[in-house]
Amino acid sequence: MEGLASKVLLVSKHHKERIIAPLLNKIGIQLEVIQNFDTDQFGTFAGEIPRSEGPKVTVREKCLRGLAHSGQRIGIASEGSFGAHPIIPFVQANEEWLYYIDLDRQIEIYAKSLSTEITHDFISSKEKEQLGVFLSKNGFPRQGLVFKDLTQNKIIQKGIQDEKALYKLVSQYSNWQIETDLRAHLNPVRQQNIALATQDLIKRLSSLCPKCAYPDFSIKEYSGALDCEWCGHPTSSYRYQIYACNQCQHSIEVMRNDKKLEDPQYCQYCNP
Repeated sequence: MEGLASKVLLVSKHHKERIIAPLLNKIGIQLEVIQNFDTDQFGTFAGEIPRSEGPKVTVREKCLRGLAHSGQRIGIASEGSFGAHPIIPFVQANEEWLYYIDLDRQIEIYAKSLSTEITHDFISSKEKEQLGVFLSKNGFPRQGLVFKDLTQNKIIQKGIQDEKALYKLVSQYSNWQIETDLRAHLNPVRQQNIALATQDLIKRLSSLCPKCAYPDFSIKEYSGALDCEWCGHPTSSYRYQIYACNQCQHSIEVMRNDKKLEDPQYCQYCNP
């Protein structure tokens, strides 16, 4: 397969090009930001427009609709979510998805990051005396805020980064809630996680199948089992990583290089 396209459409309205473009430039990809396309139609963090699907489905739909709107053929979109960590109990996480598609070459790649480093917080008028601590803890004013009137269940203002404006709202409403703005351009910690997802995309774009040169020749499955270092019985931990091509289905099995045996805590015989 010939080299990847040098110009790609970014389907975003929240200035994600500031994060993504400098990283993609390093591999020769120039981003063009979509014009006159409201990505909020796919859902908003503040809740005015609910997201009907999960982030992986949404990011693909956003990208395809953006390409149809612009008439272009190659695009990237980004979508994030906040919620319970899929593995670690009682821990909140930020999952960021990037989606790349080349309609003509039929290249379709998902990349993502999963991080427990998040700024997702809120405070209500019942805790008014703690507002200063809340602002300091969450990095205000770099971190934007959303102000809600709970009596009307209404968003009064988003993207607040001015202290005087914030305290004016606090004085005007008696039953309020202030939340960290989760949109990318107003959430510095989320920006770091989008950068991590972009690095994953770069890795996938640069990893070519040794048989057909299709990108995203990456780990798709795991096989085998590591033996317990105490008793020698097989554990639930995998021994091999299976790299596979989405285009020609070529695959190779590679032994993991980080460990040869597994800790007894993961052995059903030593630690039933």
